[in-house]
Amino acid sequence: MQYQRPPCPPSGNQGGFTLLESLIAIVVFAIAVLGMIGAQASGAQITSDARYRTEAAAAADELLARMQIAPRATVVADFATGGDRFDLWLQERVQAEEVGLPAGDATVEFSSVAGAPLTVRIVVSWVPPRHRVRDGTGAISAMTETRQHVTVSALFN
Repeated sequence: MQYQRPPCPPSGNQGGFTLLESLIAIVVFAIAVLGMIGAQASGAQITSDARYRTEAAAAADELLARMQIAPRATVVADFATGGDRFDLWLQERVQAEEVGLPAGDATVEFSSVAGAPLTVRIVVSWVPPRHRVRDGTGAISAMTETRQHVTVSALFN
């Protein structure tokens, strides 16, 4: 019977190969997680913008409804920018802390052409919380752009 030698252990030049594979896997995983975090932040910003646009549209529709039920003779005086009922709506709906828009404001303009129905233009504006954006050079800055929702409608058809 002849003596058999036990198998040789792997040569020394392959000892760090598994460690290198693990490090690469960790780097790839970290990049994927950072991408997911960025997508989540972007989604939150888009959701916030949509909420403010919806709130502005609802506020303008509410003001239009108030105008429709008001006496026609006093609508322009009461609901034009600076009018009593306009100011009340602005404070209760657009600028209120709980339900309003951030830095919310509004203007109302009326027009009528040769006996045509009275036309109203409502502009609701707000400044969303700062968003981080990259400019052309790649620098990150805070954006504080004013947003607007414009509603134009005919009254008393």
